[in-house]
Amino acid sequence: MRRFNEIERAGAPKRTHGALSWPGLFAIGIMLSGCTSPELRDTVRQIDQMEREINAPPAPPPPDEAVLDPDRLMTTAKDRGKDFLRARISKARAVVELDAAKSGRYPRVSVTARRISYYTGDVDDITSYSNIVLGVNWDVMRALLRLDRNAVAIAGRLIPVQYQVAEHKAMTRLLSAYVDYSALDFKREDVLNDQAALACKVDDLEVEVALGNASPSELDALRGQIKAADAELEAVKQSMASGRDQLLALAGLAEGGYDVAPGQSMLPALKALPNVVTDDGAACFEHSGNRQLEDLLVAAAGAQLQLAKQSRFTKLTTSVPNFMTQTGGFNLQFLISYVLPLIDQGDSLRLTQKARLSLMETILTARDNRRDFMGDFDSLGLKLAEAESSLATARSALVHAENAVKTEEPLTACNDRVALAKAQKSVRQALFRIDGIKAELRLLCAPIVEG
Repeated sequence: MRRFNEIERAGAPKRTHGALSWPGLFAIGIMLSGCTSPELRDTVRQIDQMEREINAPPAPPPPDEAVLDPDRLMTTAKDRGKDFLRARISKARAVVELDAAKSGRYPRVSVTARRISYYTGDVDDITSYSNIVLGVNWDVMRALLRLDRNAVAIAGRLIPVQYQVAEHKAMTRLLSAYVDYSALDFKREDVLNDQAALACKVDDLEVEVALGNASPSELDALRGQIKAADAELEAVKQSMASGRDQLLALAGLAEGGYDVAPGQSMLPALKALPNVVTDDGAACFEHSGNRQLEDLLVAAAGAQLQLAKQSRFTKLTTSVPNFMTQTGGFNLQFLISYVLPLIDQGDSLRLTQKARLSLMETILTARDNRRDFMGDFDSLGLKLAEAESSLATARSALVHAENAVKTEEPLTACNDRVALAKAQKSVRQALFRIDGIKAELRLLCAPIVEG
Protein backbone atom coordinates (compact mmCIF):
# COMPACT_ATOMS: atom_id res chain seq x y z
CA MET A 1 0.00 0.00 0.00
CA ARG A 2 2.88 2.36 0.75
CA ARG A 3 4.36 1.95 -2.72
CA PHE A 4 1.11 2.82 -4.42
CA ASN A 5 0.52 5.84 -2.16
CA GLU A 6 3.96 7.15 -3.01
CA ILE A 7 3.13 6.87 -6.66
CA GLU A 8 -0.07 8.79 -6.09
CA ARG A 9 1.79 11.58 -4.25
CA ALA A 10 4.40 11.70 -6.99
CA GLY A 11 1.72 12.65 -9.45
CA ALA A 12 0.77 9.35 -11.02
CA PRO A 13 -1.95 9.98 -13.54
CA LYS A 14 -5.52 9.27 -12.50
CA ARG A 15 -7.61 6.76 -14.35
CA THR A 16 -8.62 7.96 -17.74
CA HIS A 17 -11.62 6.68 -19.57
CA GLY A 18 -10.40 7.56 -23.03
CA ALA A 19 -8.80 4.63 -24.85
CA LEU A 20 -5.73 4.81 -27.04
CA SER A 21 -6.58 4.86 -30.76
CA TRP A 22 -5.48 1.39 -31.93
CA PRO A 23 -6.57 2.06 -35.54
CA GLY A 24 -4.28 5.06 -35.43
CA LEU A 25 -1.43 2.90 -34.14
CA PHE A 26 -2.06 0.42 -36.96
CA ALA A 27 -1.95 3.24 -39.49
CA ILE A 28 1.35 4.45 -38.03
CA GLY A 29 2.77 0.93 -38.34
CA ILE A 30 1.74 0.73 -41.99
CA MET A 31 3.35 4.10 -42.75
CA LEU A 32 6.56 3.14 -40.97
CA SER A 33 6.79 -0.27 -42.59
CA GLY A 34 8.66 1.25 -45.52
CA CYS A 35 8.62 0.40 -49.21
CA THR A 36 9.93 -2.88 -50.52
CA SER A 37 12.29 -2.96 -53.46
CA PRO A 38 11.04 -4.00 -56.93
CA GLU A 39 13.42 -6.97 -56.88
CA LEU A 40 11.98 -8.20 -53.59
CA ARG A 41 8.39 -7.79 -54.77
CA ASP A 42 9.19 -9.73 -57.94
CA THR A 43 10.90 -12.44 -55.88
CA VAL A 44 7.85 -12.73 -53.62
CA ARG A 45 5.69 -13.31 -56.71
CA GLN A 46 8.13 -15.99 -57.88
CA ILE A 47 8.06 -17.67 -54.47
CA ASP A 48 4.25 -17.67 -54.57
CA GLN A 49 4.36 -19.29 -58.00
CA MET A 50 6.87 -21.92 -56.86
CA GLU A 51 4.73 -22.71 -53.83
CA ARG A 52 1.71 -23.26 -56.07
CA GLU A 53 3.73 -25.51 -58.38
CA ILE A 54 5.08 -27.60 -55.50
CA ASN A 55 1.67 -27.98 -53.86
CA ALA A 56 -0.10 -28.78 -57.13
CA PRO A 57 -0.34 -32.47 -58.10
CA PRO A 58 1.67 -33.62 -61.15
CA ALA A 59 0.03 -32.95 -64.48
CA PRO A 60 -2.20 -35.86 -65.50
CA PRO A 61 -1.09 -37.83 -68.55
CA PRO A 62 -2.73 -36.91 -71.85
CA PRO A 63 -5.42 -39.23 -73.22
CA ASP A 64 -3.40 -39.98 -76.34
CA GLU A 65 -0.48 -41.44 -74.31
CA ALA A 66 2.00 -39.00 -75.78
CA VAL A 67 5.55 -40.13 -76.47
CA LEU A 68 8.19 -37.83 -74.97
CA ASP A 69 11.56 -37.14 -76.56
CA PRO A 70 14.46 -35.28 -74.86
CA ASP A 71 13.27 -31.91 -76.18
CA ARG A 72 9.79 -32.28 -74.69
CA LEU A 73 11.22 -33.66 -71.45
CA MET A 74 13.51 -30.64 -71.11
CA THR A 75 10.71 -28.15 -71.85
CA THR A 76 8.49 -29.70 -69.18
CA ALA A 77 11.34 -30.02 -66.66
CA LYS A 78 12.15 -26.30 -66.88
CA ASP A 79 8.60 -25.53 -65.77
CA ARG A 80 7.99 -28.22 -63.15
CA GLY A 81 11.17 -30.26 -62.68
CA LYS A 82 12.37 -30.56 -59.10
CA ASP A 83 16.01 -29.76 -59.90
CA PHE A 84 14.99 -26.60 -61.76
CA LEU A 85 12.69 -25.67 -58.86
CA ARG A 86 15.60 -26.08 -56.43
CA ALA A 87 17.67 -23.73 -58.61
CA ARG A 88 14.89 -21.13 -58.51
CA ILE A 89 14.53 -21.55 -54.74
CA SER A 90 18.26 -20.93 -54.26
CA LYS A 91 18.06 -17.85 -56.47
CA ALA A 92 15.08 -16.47 -54.53
CA ARG A 93 16.86 -17.02 -51.22
CA ALA A 94 19.93 -15.19 -52.52
CA VAL A 95 17.82 -12.23 -53.70
CA VAL A 96 16.13 -12.00 -50.29
CA GLU A 97 19.50 -12.08 -48.50
CA LEU A 98 20.91 -9.44 -50.84
CA ASP A 99 17.89 -7.23 -50.28
CA ALA A 100 18.40 -7.59 -46.52
CA ALA A 101 22.02 -6.43 -46.94
CA LYS A 102 20.89 -3.40 -48.94
CA SER A 103 18.16 -2.48 -46.48
CA GLY A 104 20.70 -2.52 -43.65
CA ARG A 105 21.75 0.94 -44.84
CA TYR A 106 18.40 2.42 -43.90
CA PRO A 107 17.07 3.37 -40.45
CA ARG A 108 15.05 0.87 -38.48
CA VAL A 109 11.81 2.10 -36.92
CA SER A 110 10.04 0.25 -34.12
CA VAL A 111 6.69 0.90 -32.44
CA THR A 112 5.72 -0.37 -28.97
CA ALA A 113 2.31 0.19 -27.36
CA ARG A 114 1.82 -0.31 -23.63
CA ARG A 115 -1.02 0.09 -21.14
CA ILE A 116 -0.10 0.41 -17.44
CA SER A 117 -2.54 0.08 -14.53
CA TYR A 118 -2.01 1.02 -10.82
CA TYR A 119 -3.83 -0.86 -8.06
CA THR A 120 -4.04 0.91 -4.65
CA GLY A 121 -5.82 -1.79 -2.69
CA ASP A 122 -9.37 -0.91 -3.60
CA VAL A 123 -10.95 -2.96 -6.37
CA ASP A 124 -12.83 0.08 -7.60
CA ASP A 125 -9.80 2.35 -7.47
CA ILE A 126 -7.54 1.37 -10.41
CA THR A 127 -5.70 4.02 -12.39
CA SER A 128 -4.45 3.33 -15.89
CA TYR A 129 -2.66 5.08 -18.70
CA SER A 130 -1.26 4.11 -22.09
CA ASN A 131 1.77 5.12 -24.11
CA ILE A 132 3.54 4.53 -27.39
CA VAL A 133 7.31 4.24 -27.78
CA LEU A 134 8.76 4.97 -31.18
CA GLY A 135 12.36 3.94 -31.80
CA VAL A 136 14.77 4.70 -34.66
CA ASN A 137 18.17 3.04 -35.05
CA TRP A 138 20.52 3.84 -37.91
CA ASP A 139 24.07 2.86 -38.81
CA VAL A 140 25.07 6.23 -40.21
CA MET A 141 28.54 5.28 -41.38
CA ARG A 142 27.20 2.32 -43.33
CA ALA A 143 24.57 4.51 -44.96
CA LEU A 144 26.81 7.47 -45.79
CA LEU A 145 30.10 5.79 -46.65
CA ARG A 146 28.45 2.70 -48.21
CA LEU A 147 31.57 0.65 -47.62
CA ASP A 148 29.77 -2.49 -48.77
CA ARG A 149 28.80 -1.14 -52.18
CA ASN A 150 31.36 -3.28 -54.04
CA ALA A 151 30.34 -6.44 -52.21
CA VAL A 152 26.66 -5.73 -52.85
CA ALA A 153 27.28 -4.97 -56.55
CA ILE A 154 29.24 -8.21 -57.02
CA ALA A 155 26.57 -10.18 -55.20
CA GLY A 156 23.96 -8.75 -57.57
CA ARG A 157 25.99 -10.00 -60.54
CA LEU A 158 26.71 -13.32 -58.88
CA ILE A 159 23.08 -14.35 -58.32
CA PRO A 160 22.08 -14.80 -62.01
CA VAL A 161 25.38 -16.53 -62.79
CA GLN A 162 24.94 -19.03 -59.97
CA TYR A 163 21.34 -19.60 -61.04
CA GLN A 164 22.25 -20.39 -64.65
CA VAL A 165 25.10 -22.67 -63.56
CA ALA A 166 22.60 -24.52 -61.37
CA GLU A 167 20.21 -24.71 -64.34
CA HIS A 168 22.95 -26.24 -66.50
CA LYS A 169 23.58 -28.84 -63.80
CA ALA A 170 19.86 -29.64 -63.72
CA MET A 171 19.93 -30.10 -67.50
CA THR A 172 22.92 -32.40 -67.14
CA ARG A 173 21.14 -34.55 -64.55
CA LEU A 174 18.05 -34.85 -66.74
CA LEU A 175 20.03 -35.86 -69.83
CA SER A 176 22.15 -38.25 -67.77
CA ALA A 177 18.97 -40.01 -66.62
CA TYR A 178 17.84 -40.16 -70.26
CA VAL A 179 21.17 -41.72 -71.27
CA ASP A 180 20.76 -44.38 -68.58
CA TYR A 181 17.21 -45.08 -69.76
CA SER A 182 18.37 -45.39 -73.39
CA ALA A 183 21.21 -47.70 -72.33
CA LEU A 184 18.60 -50.05 -70.89
CA ASP A 185 16.73 -50.00 -74.18
CA PHE A 186 19.91 -50.95 -76.05
CA LYS A 187 20.38 -53.72 -73.48
CA ARG A 188 16.83 -54.88 -74.27
CA GLU A 189 17.76 -55.08 -77.97
CA ASP A 190 20.86 -57.09 -77.09
CA VAL A 191 18.77 -59.63 -75.22
CA LEU A 192 16.26 -59.83 -78.07
CA ASN A 193 19.07 -60.42 -80.57
CA ASP A 194 20.55 -63.08 -78.29
CA GLN A 195 17.15 -64.76 -78.16
CA ALA A 196 16.93 -64.68 -81.95
CA ALA A 197 20.40 -66.23 -82.24
CA LEU A 198 19.41 -68.98 -79.78
CA ALA A 199 16.25 -69.62 -81.80
CA CYS A 200 18.40 -70.12 -84.90
CA LYS A 201 20.52 -72.64 -82.99
CA VAL A 202 17.41 -74.49 -81.82
CA ASP A 203 16.21 -74.89 -85.39
CA ASP A 204 19.59 -76.25 -86.48
CA LEU A 205 19.94 -78.50 -83.42
CA GLU A 206 16.49 -80.00 -83.87
CA VAL A 207 17.56 -81.14 -87.33
CA GLU A 208 20.80 -82.57 -85.94
CA VAL A 209 18.91 -84.44 -83.20
CA ALA A 210 16.52 -85.88 -85.78
CA LEU A 211 19.51 -87.06 -87.82
CA GLY A 212 21.14 -88.54 -84.74
CA ASN A 213 24.07 -86.14 -84.90
CA ALA A 214 23.23 -84.48 -81.53
CA SER A 215 21.74 -85.67 -78.24
CA PRO A 216 18.38 -84.47 -76.88
CA SER A 217 20.16 -83.23 -73.74
CA GLU A 218 21.97 -80.63 -75.86
CA LEU A 219 18.63 -79.40 -77.13
CA ASP A 220 17.26 -79.22 -73.58
CA ALA A 221 20.28 -77.21 -72.46
CA LEU A 222 19.77 -74.77 -75.34
CA ARG A 223 16.11 -74.31 -74.45
CA GLY A 224 17.22 -73.62 -70.87
CA GLN A 225 19.33 -70.76 -72.24
CA ILE A 226 16.26 -69.37 -73.99
CA LYS A 227 14.29 -69.42 -70.71
CA ALA A 228 17.13 -67.60 -68.96
CA ALA A 229 17.13 -65.00 -71.73
CA ASP A 230 13.37 -64.57 -71.27
CA ALA A 231 13.87 -63.89 -67.56
CA GLU A 232 16.64 -61.42 -68.34
CA LEU A 233 14.39 -59.62 -70.81
CA GLU A 234 11.67 -59.20 -68.17
CA ALA A 235 14.23 -57.80 -65.71
CA VAL A 236 15.44 -55.28 -68.29
CA LYS A 237 11.88 -54.20 -69.02
CA GLN A 238 11.26 -53.68 -65.30
CA SER A 239 14.40 -51.56 -65.03
CA MET A 240 13.28 -49.54 -68.04
CA ALA A 241 9.93 -48.85 -66.34
CA SER A 242 11.79 -47.59 -63.26
CA GLY A 243 14.08 -45.45 -65.41
CA ARG A 244 11.08 -43.99 -67.22
CA ASP A 245 9.39 -43.10 -63.92
CA GLN A 246 12.60 -41.39 -62.76
CA LEU A 247 12.70 -39.34 -65.95
CA LEU A 248 9.07 -38.34 -65.54
CA ALA A 249 9.74 -37.34 -61.92
CA LEU A 250 12.68 -35.15 -63.00
CA ALA A 251 10.38 -33.55 -65.57
CA GLY A 252 7.65 -32.96 -62.95
CA LEU A 253 5.20 -35.37 -64.60
CA ALA A 254 3.02 -38.08 -63.15
CA GLU A 255 4.31 -41.64 -63.30
CA GLY A 256 2.67 -43.80 -65.94
CA GLY A 257 0.62 -42.68 -68.88
CA TYR A 258 3.65 -41.42 -70.77
CA ASP A 259 5.99 -43.30 -73.04
CA VAL A 260 9.55 -42.02 -73.38
CA ALA A 261 11.24 -42.59 -76.73
CA PRO A 262 14.79 -43.90 -76.07
CA GLY A 263 17.88 -43.32 -78.16
CA GLN A 264 16.80 -39.93 -79.57
CA SER A 265 19.14 -37.00 -80.18
CA MET A 266 19.60 -34.78 -77.12
CA LEU A 267 21.01 -31.74 -78.93
CA PRO A 268 17.54 -30.30 -79.78
CA ALA A 269 16.85 -30.17 -76.02
CA LEU A 270 19.75 -27.70 -75.70
CA LYS A 271 18.63 -25.38 -78.49
CA ALA A 272 18.17 -22.52 -76.00
CA LEU A 273 21.91 -22.53 -75.20
CA PRO A 274 24.21 -20.27 -77.25
CA ASN A 275 26.29 -21.93 -79.93
CA VAL A 276 29.87 -22.28 -78.70
CA VAL A 277 33.10 -23.79 -79.96
CA THR A 278 33.65 -27.13 -78.22
CA ASP A 279 36.87 -28.30 -79.87
CA ASP A 280 39.24 -25.97 -77.96
CA GLY A 281 39.40 -26.54 -74.19
CA ALA A 282 40.99 -23.18 -73.33
CA ALA A 283 38.47 -21.21 -75.39
CA CYS A 284 35.67 -23.34 -74.00
CA PHE A 285 36.70 -22.53 -70.43
CA GLU A 286 37.18 -18.80 -71.05
CA HIS A 287 33.60 -18.40 -72.30
CA SER A 288 31.95 -20.88 -69.95
CA GLY A 289 29.69 -20.14 -67.02
CA ASN A 290 32.25 -21.86 -64.77
CA ARG A 291 34.82 -19.20 -65.60
CA GLN A 292 32.35 -16.37 -65.04
CA LEU A 293 31.37 -17.89 -61.71
CA GLU A 294 35.01 -18.32 -60.72
CA ASP A 295 35.87 -14.67 -61.50
CA LEU A 296 32.89 -13.39 -59.51
CA LEU A 297 33.68 -15.58 -56.50
CA VAL A 298 37.25 -14.29 -56.40
CA ALA A 299 35.98 -10.71 -56.80
CA ALA A 300 33.45 -11.24 -54.01
CA ALA A 301 36.16 -12.52 -51.66
CA GLY A 302 38.32 -9.51 -52.55
CA ALA A 303 35.42 -7.14 -51.85
CA GLN A 304 34.90 -8.75 -48.44
CA LEU A 305 38.59 -8.21 -47.64
CA GLN A 306 38.37 -4.55 -48.67
CA LEU A 307 35.24 -4.12 -46.55
CA ALA A 308 36.97 -5.68 -43.55
CA LYS A 309 39.91 -3.29 -43.88
CA GLN A 310 37.71 -0.19 -44.24
CA SER A 311 35.17 -0.97 -41.55
CA ARG A 312 37.61 -1.61 -38.71
CA PHE A 313 37.23 1.91 -37.27
CA THR A 314 33.95 3.05 -38.73
CA LYS A 315 30.91 2.13 -36.68
CA LEU A 316 28.72 5.15 -36.04
CA THR A 317 25.11 4.57 -35.02
CA THR A 318 22.22 6.80 -34.02
CA SER A 319 19.26 6.05 -31.84
CA VAL A 320 16.16 8.26 -31.68
CA PRO A 321 13.79 7.02 -28.97
CA ASN A 322 10.51 8.94 -28.83
CA PHE A 323 8.23 8.54 -25.81
CA MET A 324 4.62 9.68 -26.09
CA THR A 325 1.73 9.24 -23.64
CA GLN A 326 -1.84 10.36 -23.54
CA THR A 327 -1.15 12.55 -20.52
CA GLY A 328 2.54 13.28 -20.63
CA GLY A 329 2.97 14.69 -24.12
CA PHE A 330 5.96 13.98 -26.38
CA ASN A 331 9.58 13.51 -25.32
CA LEU A 332 12.42 13.25 -27.87
CA GLN A 333 15.96 12.09 -27.20
CA PHE A 334 18.76 11.87 -29.77
CA LEU A 335 21.64 9.56 -29.03
CA ILE A 336 24.70 9.11 -31.20
CA SER A 337 27.57 6.76 -30.56
CA TYR A 338 30.87 6.12 -32.28
CA VAL A 339 32.51 2.81 -31.56
CA LEU A 340 36.28 2.88 -31.89
CA PRO A 341 37.93 -0.46 -31.07
CA LEU A 342 40.97 0.95 -29.28
CA ILE A 343 40.92 -1.47 -26.36
CA ASP A 344 40.94 -4.73 -28.30
CA GLN A 345 42.85 -4.18 -31.50
CA GLY A 346 42.76 -7.95 -31.98
CA ASP A 347 39.13 -7.72 -33.08
CA SER A 348 39.91 -5.68 -36.17
CA LEU A 349 43.03 -7.73 -36.89
CA ARG A 350 41.11 -11.00 -36.70
CA LEU A 351 38.40 -9.60 -38.97
CA THR A 352 40.91 -8.66 -41.64
CA GLN A 353 42.91 -11.88 -41.42
CA LYS A 354 39.78 -14.04 -41.75
CA ALA A 355 38.90 -12.15 -44.91
CA ARG A 356 42.44 -12.64 -46.25
CA LEU A 357 42.27 -16.39 -45.58
CA SER A 358 38.89 -16.61 -47.32
CA LEU A 359 40.32 -14.84 -50.36
CA MET A 360 43.31 -17.22 -50.53
CA GLU A 361 41.04 -20.25 -50.24
CA THR A 362 38.82 -18.91 -53.02
CA ILE A 363 41.83 -18.36 -55.31
CA LEU A 364 43.06 -21.92 -54.70
CA THR A 365 39.57 -23.28 -55.36
CA ALA A 366 39.43 -21.29 -58.61
CA ARG A 367 42.69 -22.85 -59.74
CA ASP A 368 41.37 -26.32 -58.92
CA ASN A 369 38.20 -25.46 -60.80
CA ARG A 370 40.15 -24.75 -63.99
CA ARG A 371 42.14 -27.96 -63.68
CA ASP A 372 38.99 -30.00 -63.05
CA PHE A 373 37.28 -28.31 -65.99
CA MET A 374 40.13 -29.09 -68.37
CA GLY A 375 40.24 -32.66 -67.05
CA ASP A 376 36.51 -33.08 -67.79
CA PHE A 377 36.96 -31.51 -71.22
CA ASP A 378 39.85 -33.81 -72.16
CA SER A 379 37.99 -36.84 -70.82
CA LEU A 380 34.99 -36.03 -72.99
CA GLY A 381 37.32 -35.54 -75.96
CA LEU A 382 38.75 -39.03 -75.40
CA LYS A 383 35.26 -40.54 -75.07
CA LEU A 384 34.22 -38.82 -78.28
CA ALA A 385 37.22 -40.24 -80.17
CA GLU A 386 36.46 -43.73 -78.81
CA ALA A 387 32.79 -43.42 -79.80
CA GLU A 388 33.70 -42.33 -83.32
CA SER A 389 36.06 -45.29 -83.60
CA SER A 390 33.27 -47.60 -82.41
CA LEU A 391 30.96 -46.07 -85.01
CA ALA A 392 33.46 -46.76 -87.78
CA THR A 393 33.79 -50.39 -86.64
CA ALA A 394 30.00 -50.78 -86.40
CA ARG A 395 29.49 -49.37 -89.88
CA SER A 396 32.06 -51.78 -91.30
CA ALA A 397 30.25 -54.68 -89.60
CA LEU A 398 26.94 -53.39 -90.95
CA VAL A 399 28.22 -53.41 -94.53
CA HIS A 400 29.46 -56.98 -94.09
CA ALA A 401 26.12 -58.09 -92.58
CA GLU A 402 24.12 -56.43 -95.35
CA ASN A 403 26.21 -58.23 -98.01
CA ALA A 404 25.76 -61.56 -96.22
CA VAL A 405 21.98 -61.15 -96.16
CA LYS A 406 21.93 -60.32 -99.86
CA THR A 407 23.56 -63.68 -100.72
CA GLU A 408 20.50 -65.48 -99.26
CA GLU A 409 22.40 -68.63 -98.26
CA PRO A 410 19.78 -71.07 -96.87
CA LEU A 411 22.08 -72.57 -94.24
CA THR A 412 23.12 -69.23 -92.80
CA ALA A 413 20.08 -67.06 -93.53
CA CYS A 414 18.79 -67.07 -89.94
CA ASN A 415 22.15 -66.17 -88.40
CA ASP A 416 22.77 -63.57 -91.12
CA ARG A 417 19.54 -61.77 -90.21
CA VAL A 418 20.52 -61.74 -86.54
CA ALA A 419 23.99 -60.41 -87.40
CA LEU A 420 22.37 -57.63 -89.45
CA ALA A 421 20.08 -56.64 -86.55
CA LYS A 422 23.07 -56.55 -84.17
CA ALA A 423 25.10 -54.40 -86.60
CA GLN A 424 22.23 -51.95 -87.07
CA LYS A 425 21.81 -51.66 -83.31
CA SER A 426 25.57 -51.07 -82.85
CA VAL A 427 25.50 -48.21 -85.36
CA ARG A 428 22.52 -46.57 -83.67
CA GLN A 429 24.11 -46.98 -80.24
CA ALA A 430 27.41 -45.44 -81.40
CA LEU A 431 25.56 -42.49 -82.97
CA PHE A 432 23.59 -41.96 -79.76
CA ARG A 433 26.80 -42.10 -77.73
CA ILE A 434 28.40 -39.44 -79.93
CA ASP A 435 25.30 -37.27 -79.67
CA GLY A 436 25.34 -37.55 -75.87
CA ILE A 437 29.00 -36.58 -75.61
CA LYS A 438 28.44 -33.55 -77.82
CA ALA A 439 25.53 -32.55 -75.57
CA GLU A 440 27.80 -32.84 -72.51
CA LEU A 441 30.43 -30.68 -74.20
CA ARG A 442 27.85 -28.06 -75.10
CA LEU A 443 26.62 -27.88 -71.50
CA LEU A 444 30.18 -27.79 -70.17
CA CYS A 445 31.14 -24.87 -72.44
CA ALA A 446 27.81 -23.02 -72.19
CA PRO A 447 28.27 -19.33 -71.32
CA ILE A 448 25.97 -17.30 -69.09
CA VAL A 449 23.27 -15.42 -70.96
CA GLU A 450 23.02 -11.79 -69.84
CA GLY A 451 19.66 -10.37 -68.90
